[in-house]
Amino acid sequence: MPLSFRLFSVGVSYICFGIGLYALASGILEKKIKALPCVIYTIYYLFANALILAGIFRVYVQVDAYEYEYVYVNVINLLNGTIGNLLHAIMLAFILRRFLGADFWQGLAAAFLGNFIAYTVNSVLMEVTSYYSPTFGGMYLYTFITIYIPHLAVLLAAAIVVPILRKSSFYRYFSHLFSGKLWAAGTLLFSFLLMCVWQVLDWLYPDTTPGIGYNIFFFALIVVALFWVQFLAMYAAGQDKIRAQEETIAQHQAHMALLEELQQEIRAFRHDFTNLFSGLTLQAQEGDLAGIQDFMRKTSSYFDEKLGQEIQQMDGLNNIRLYPLRSLLTTKLADMKKRGIHSVIEVLYPVDNKIVMETEDLLRGLGILVDNAMEAAPQTDGTVRIILLQEEKELYIAVSNNYDKEPELSTLSRKGYTTKGKGRGTGLASYRRIVSRCKGCVARTYLKDGYFMQELRLPVA
Repeated sequence: MPLSFRLFSVGVSYICFGIGLYALASGILEKKIKALPCVIYTIYYLFANALILAGIFRVYVQVDAYEYEYVYVNVINLLNGTIGNLLHAIMLAFILRRFLGADFWQGLAAAFLGNFIAYTVNSVLMEVTSYYSPTFGGMYLYTFITIYIPHLAVLLAAAIVVPILRKSSFYRYFSHLFSGKLWAAGTLLFSFLLMCVWQVLDWLYPDTTPGIGYNIFFFALIVVALFWVQFLAMYAAGQDKIRAQEETIAQHQAHMALLEELQQEIRAFRHDFTNLFSGLTLQAQEGDLAGIQDFMRKTSSYFDEKLGQEIQQMDGLNNIRLYPLRSLLTTKLADMKKRGIHSVIEVLYPVDNKIVMETEDLLRGLGILVDNAMEAAPQTDGTVRIILLQEEKELYIAVSNNYDKEPELSTLSRKGYTTKGKGRGTGLASYRRIVSRCKGCVARTYLKDGYFMQELRLPVA
């Protein structure tokens, strides 16, 4: 068989496998399969495996058969299998992040799972076709049956699995596995072990003869593994939903407490106003015009002091038609009042839910900004301002606070930076990740008139 045909066959097998891996990982993440990143990863996969293959061939020509078998089993197989697959998965995760905006760790887990599916289909068919392939027909037919068919089957498997994953909303549950560090670490480890299962089985049972039970077992392993991942994801999603409901209840209670406090302020003002109005009646009878003007000025100031801020806050909150966002800000305003921080919220126009950012990401991002503002505000005479301005094409959000010591903007990008003590500066890193996932979102940080300003612009869908 000519060397050119052999190289062509190897190249076709790597190209099929590379396309299949990219399609499976994109399908797991429910990302659109784009041509450019697919071509880039396929070219990388082809050349990376060609280098590994060249290394194996170099070892083969330099040692005798016994030494080659020992080295291959114990070293080269590890490089070509587990370590090679790990490097391919990392590269795929980078490509998914760069071109599709996927989270790197989610992309890495999806690459592990995609490799497991592709390798299972390919390995089972290679074993079966090699075992049952006819001995007649020449090497070309044998090569087509034992190499081309198993690798083309990877593309077929991707064409079948990806629509099933999309229809079952697999990613909607899968993403919940990365809501916490512990769940994310467990998901990555489980996915990595699935990817390595074939290498482990090859080491433990190198002489396994394929049969019907053998095929059923390994194809069932794909289904069981995906169902197990989805079960864990659904459990994590259920826990997140419970926590979200608990937070909603707490926010609702804070909103009710704010309403009750406003009601008490109105009652107190009504009582005080009755007494003040009695004095005004006497001044009017005596014709004391200057006293009446002074009374009106004091009454207006008294009204603003007692009720003006609460009414302004309630008007602003009522303009927020996205209820989870309203509840979050209600809770934060109540918290600032307990801490003795002066709070100002301005929402001039109704804010709806037409923004492109996911509601959960919006709540997390805005919560981080407000929490940081509360932490950074001075303990005495601290002020936090929150502005939400709904425009035709974007939602403008600004959170600002005054400060005792001017922060250094150049150091804010450093992970863990904070002016409030050790261990309290991790929120900004999460905030930047949230913003980076939102297409068209723009964040800005600057100092103005003694205030530390954090701005966020969100496109309207």
